[in-house]
Amino acid sequence: MGCGQSSASSPVVGDVNGGVSEDDTSKKVYDDRITLPNKQKFRITVSPASTVVEDDGAGGRPRVQCQDSCQQRPKTGEEGEYEQPEAEFDGGTLGLNNVGDVPRLLDSLSDGDLFEDSEFPPSDTSLYFSGRTSENVSWKRPFELSEQPQLFVEGISRRDVVQGVLGDCWFLSSCCAIAKEPKLIERVVPPDQPLAGDGYRGCVRFSFWRFGDWVDVFIDDRLPTKNGTLFNAKCLDPNEFWVALLEKAYAKLHGSYEALEGGQAMDALVDLTGGLAERFDLVEHDQKYLFRHLYKSTLAGAFITCSRKGDWRQANKADELGLVQGHAYTVTALGRPVHQQLGRPRLVRIRNPWADAVEWNGAWSDSDERWSGVDAATRDRLGVSALADGEFWMEFADFCQQFEEVSVCTLGPDYDKDGRVDHVGQVQQIRSEWVPGETAGGSRNNFDKFATNPQFLLTVIDPTPDENDDEDTDKVPVLVTLMQEYRRSQRQFGIKMAQIGFLLYKVDNPIQRVPKRYFMYHYEDASSGTYINYREVAARLELHPGHYAIIPATFAPDTPAAFMIRVFSSGTFKLRQLPDE
Repeated sequence: MGCGQSSASSPVVGDVNGGVSEDDTSKKVYDDRITLPNKQKFRITVSPASTVVEDDGAGGRPRVQCQDSCQQRPKTGEEGEYEQPEAEFDGGTLGLNNVGDVPRLLDSLSDGDLFEDSEFPPSDTSLYFSGRTSENVSWKRPFELSEQPQLFVEGISRRDVVQGVLGDCWFLSSCCAIAKEPKLIERVVPPDQPLAGDGYRGCVRFSFWRFGDWVDVFIDDRLPTKNGTLFNAKCLDPNEFWVALLEKAYAKLHGSYEALEGGQAMDALVDLTGGLAERFDLVEHDQKYLFRHLYKSTLAGAFITCSRKGDWRQANKADELGLVQGHAYTVTALGRPVHQQLGRPRLVRIRNPWADAVEWNGAWSDSDERWSGVDAATRDRLGVSALADGEFWMEFADFCQQFEEVSVCTLGPDYDKDGRVDHVGQVQQIRSEWVPGETAGGSRNNFDKFATNPQFLLTVIDPTPDENDDEDTDKVPVLVTLMQEYRRSQRQFGIKMAQIGFLLYKVDNPIQRVPKRYFMYHYEDASSGTYINYREVAARLELHPGHYAIIPATFAPDTPAAFMIRVFSSGTFKLRQLPDE
């Protein structure tokens, strides 16, 4: 999102109202924005607020020379071939309309009657949004498929998750990652719900984190089958149904099963935890430090997924290395075992949600001879086996070559990226919206319209000195995120996510909105990066105490959307929306 600067002109310093000091008009300096590595060698970009140039008067052209840019999120490879023409967005509450009605409906059922969800009926409309039809589909309840149906059988495990024909590995790989923390799965899928016998009513309740709140979603337990077998997601144990029913509830939130084809794992991770998710492009980070970050993250309980580039038409078969193009996997462990000849290689364990024999067959695969150089006790501890279960080890260098990205989700902020969730002093969130013709100003490519975007004042308070802390305590770690409303919930109408981003400016006036002239003469102090059509974008910052204006925007002006600002800090801060003019 950063601006390019010409040699002819540079930003001018003035007060928050856009005035320029006479003492400043003759000063000239270069734009000294720099890119610095932090302790973990993750690159962060900072830019000063006080770059000064010669002023040629208020009637001159804008001193900030920028061309904001945007990009499309990478394809996952599992997107369906069918795409609806784009339509206007009309709220993202799909799947939540009957929440209050279901308990009353259940109370009114006669003995022997079972709940039937009229909002998500057993028909092709629940399977597809593209108008497709499917032959020989029969919707059956768990007790029709198993003599002892249960939500959970002998606890919860990553091995429970088995993908079906639906291209929703981004969601299922996230379920697999979170399954290592059973309490989190049980918050989403409350366990005290019978699928047969006493208390059974044919209804299952789920909870998802949705745009800032935990919300309930009710479904009936009728599942699509062919020839008496589930053809979408299921559990490895035929008596266990939490995966199949969870997938159905998530499909209801999005309008149909087909709407789950192709997505971002970091969105599913947030929906299932309410946490913070971040995406790392593997080619952009040093392997040594990225491995260290991921290793510490796993030790701290983070949830990690990964995915490969590829053509969605090839996502139903493996390549010669046993990997699937355009497919999402779960990172289940990292390790550095001692090897007799190879020292301590960096290894990563991956799980394919297909849960079958489709596995990596290169270095450090299940039957690779390299494992003979690792003692048996270590192999057992790492869970090395020759099972055809979709889980395998590979060297981290091969992983970075074969995979495109990893998504890491934590239940709180990791300000310094050391893999550990840091102390959260405060968390605040504010919802707002971009209204065409009023507050949907778009990017800085039009300063007049950009200045009409909603503005939020972040006031960072002086940190309390810590006598045991040898580092600079004058700065406060802050994590800022911008989330757009869940436009994916209306994908069947052609709704697409907007390209979003935000900028942060240091300001002196904590009362008034930042005017257009200030943006014309000042570069941003930080930003979320290039505008992109992710559901949530973030910036991890270290800020001196003071006042900062956060300006969230869509790239294109007059794009209607609701959004939410989330701010996390280990220190003290205040956050409020500045009134519209």
